[in-house]
Amino acid sequence: MVLKIVLILSLLVLVAVATLYVLIFVKGKKRVRIAFDKEYEKIRAKDYPPAFPNGWFSLGESSMVKKGEVVEVDAFGQKLAVFRGQNGEVGVLDVYCPHLNANLADGCVKGNNLVCPFHAWEFKTNGKCAHIPYADKVPHNAETKGWTVKEDWGLILVWYHSEGEAPSWTTDGCVPEVADYKFHLKTSDVLRIHLQDFAENGADYAHFAYVHDLLTIPWAHHIVDVKHTLNIQFGEGEKKHTAWFTDQADLVWKKSGKLIPHAGGHATVTYYGPGFLVFRFNTEIGKMLLVKTFTPLGPLKVKMEDYVYAPKSTWKIAVKYLLGEASAQFHDDIAIWEKKNFAARPVLVKGDGPIMKMRAWYSQFYSQKGDWAKHAHAAVAVLPVNEN
Repeated sequence: MVLKIVLILSLLVLVAVATLYVLIFVKGKKRVRIAFDKEYEKIRAKDYPPAFPNGWFSLGESSMVKKGEVVEVDAFGQKLAVFRGQNGEVGVLDVYCPHLNANLADGCVKGNNLVCPFHAWEFKTNGKCAHIPYADKVPHNAETKGWTVKEDWGLILVWYHSEGEAPSWTTDGCVPEVADYKFHLKTSDVLRIHLQDFAENGADYAHFAYVHDLLTIPWAHHIVDVKHTLNIQFGEGEKKHTAWFTDQADLVWKKSGKLIPHAGGHATVTYYGPGFLVFRFNTEIGKMLLVKTFTPLGPLKVKMEDYVYAPKSTWKIAVKYLLGEASAQFHDDIAIWEKKNFAARPVLVKGDGPIMKMRAWYSQFYSQKGDWAKHAHAAVAVLPVNEN
């Protein structure tokens, strides 16, 4: 009986300490916000590739717009009206009415159409005007842009293409875990960076040891090191819009260099076009799925949203810890990205990682093939760079 009480008390103390640790050192660690010079940001943006690559992008959760509702959303340097008809289908239109440019997001939903607040013109999900209450006929050019839209992963997705081409790939079946895992939380942030920096970062092997070598555990860096083993692959054919890298992160004793058993973790990070980055974490304390969505708002301005899932059997405290570690390391990257510029011809050495392969893969998402096709392969090697 006494032993049982001791075990229960020990467990309670362990849970309390773990909870306190997460609240203080993990959840409490915020990224540093920096002030921006708007005029210089315009200059910095000129060195980067086009701000809006082609692909599927998230506008937000499906639950953000219910039947009969309309909301306004920012994306791709413009405003969009997102509405849901009584049939449950979502429509996404350019926000301004083609009649006299009233804001359609201030209108209402009638049946399955979006009604302009100014003169009650009704628009279908394809952007064509269906009815004008005070006119016998609808002019053939009475239409606004209707976006290609779908719902997947619990999100409202739109297809962007700078030249208006139809979708060349699908998101179907990419993240099946969303249907079975428990949803834990969502976070949202706006970053002053370019989308391509996200992709190139994963291929930049060298920075892991200098940016991500520390844990959020206090004083851990004095006694242990993190050893990263990375590998990156690129999809082909129907999967050419995907790329993924694996990271086996092991903890080793700083003094001896010996592996610490059962202390590491494995992550598979998959890119689905330029708009999604899916992290799958597998550790001794549990699994976690992190879906990151990136929606370009303008030059060097990206909305990032995180959706966190885990198997129902995973402890909530484990999810918070894994998310805290992932967020802290991502924040370290962001602090660098928001102050860097684009290196069109980077000086690379052996050990930098397949940065140029990643850049070549990413170039498929730009319609402007001229200069950016050249940037995709241009590098200055000061040593043999076999992996580039």
